[in-house]
Parts: sequence; C-alpha cells; structure tokens
Amino acid sequence: MRGHRLAAVALLVLAGCAGSGPQSEAEYHHDQQARTHQRGTDAVLRGEYARAFSYYESAYNQARAVEDSEAMGVNLLNMAALLHRSGEFAAARGRLLEVIGHDPPLAGAFVGRAEARLALIELQSRRPAEAAQRAASAEQHCTGAECTWRPSLLNVQAAIFLQENDVAAAESRAREALAAAVRGKDEREEAGARRTLAAVAARAGLQEESRSNWLAALRIDRRIEAPERIVLDLLGLARLELDSGNRDAARTYARRAMEIAEGARLAAPAVAARALLREAEQGQ
Repeated sequence: MRGHRLAAVALLVLAGCAGSGPQSEAEYHHDQQARTHQRGTDAVLRGEYARAFSYYESAYNQARAVEDSEAMGVNLLNMAALLHRSGEFAAARGRLLEVIGHDPPLAGAFVGRAEARLALIELQSRRPAEAAQRAASAEQHCTGAECTWRPSLLNVQAAIFLQENDVAAAESRAREALAAAVRGKDEREEAGARRTLAAVAARAGLQEESRSNWLAALRIDRRIEAPERIVLDLLGLARLELDSGNRDAARTYARRAMEIAEGARLAAPAVAARALLREAEQGQ
C-alpha cells in the first residue's frame, strides 16, 4: 500500500513538472488579441488591406476590453496607416486623434508616431502650417536612442520644408533622415529620403543627380515590395523625364505607374499616373 502511495505522489510531482498551470483569463484575452493582430499583419503582407483593417479593428476592441494600452496604441496606428494608404484622410485623422487624446494617456512613442503621421496627412491636404505644428509636437516625443522612428519624422520635416520652398532646409533634413535610416537599416525611410533629395536636385536643375536618387528609391521599394511607394518613384521619374524633354521615357514610367496603381487599387496615384501619361502623350 505504501508503495502505491509513493508511486501516486511521484506521478503528481512529474505532472507538475511537465507543464504550467491553467491559463488565466487575462492571458487568454492577451493571446486572443495577439493572434488577431497577427492575422492582420499576415493580411497586409498578402495585400489584403480591407481584411487586415478588419483584423486590426477586432484586435483593438479586444485590447480595449482588457485595457491593454500598448495593444490599443499599436492597432490604432495600424488602422490609421491603412486608412491613410487608401486616401481616407478624415478617417485616418480620427484614429490618430484617438491615440493623441486617449484617457488615460498612451505611451509617448505612440503619441509621437500619431503626430508624425498627422503631420504628413496635413501636408498632403495642403495645410503646411498645421503640418509643421504636428511635426513639432511629434518631435517632443522623439528623444534619445529609443526613438526608432526618427528617420520617419525627419522625412516628414524635410517634405514640409520642400513644400514651403525652403530647399536648403529640405535637403539638410533629408540628408539627416538618410543617414539615420542607413544606420538603423530602415529601408522604407531610406527610400523616402532619396525621394526628397531627388526633388531637391530636380529643382536645382541637377537632372542626373535627381534621376540617380529616384532610381535608388525605386530599387529599394521594389526590394521591399511597397507598391504605393513604387508608384511614387515611377511618377517622379516620369515627371523628371517629361521636364527634360524625354517623352518616350516619361510615357514608359507613367504607364508603369498607372498599371501598378490600378493593380494595387491605389485610387489617387492611379489618377495622377493617368494624367501624367496623357500629358506625356500630347507631344506624340
């Protein structure tokens, strides 16, 4: 009998070593939210942006239910990025303002990223003064080595300077962004800096330098498979060639931009590409 009891105790000890206790309710909700968020990220990689938005929204609601502020911030920013990409500026702005005005406040990194994207939206909405204010607010949350999104902020600031026709400041800030992006191995922002430098060179009449920067950005964006950015690069090249009198090259770039934009369902870039293609064809 005593031997049986010892065997039973031994089995219980082994069972305790074999695995952890039951999952708590909080752990269950966290895992559920994380899985939903990952489905959204997987959908983005497949180019299924509407499905990705639905997953991120679901993950956000799951995070709200358990007051997981970090997950809330991440999913709000992801939803805003998808809305921004599709040209839904008002809806994107609404999500970003949720991040900025959240009570209790979300972490400064989330607020800073939201301010930086708002700055870009305001710039694209032809409101440079508001964009500059948002960029200044973003900068207050981007201090020290922990600010991994500094290249993005620098690129936004460079774009603001360029729209304000402060070409020297735009070039300086873009070179800062380029250096920071290369150090941080951030290819998306490296390409963004190249685009600004291409525009700066074009304004100075430096066509070869401009072309070199556009092509460098295009190589990066093709490597990271970013169709919306590939279209920007092709449109930049088309405009450069058209302004240089190279209508054949301009038509080729504009047509490629149009086809990619239509394939990726990028409405505004597709309209811009068709307009540039028509302009290039007028000289035939």
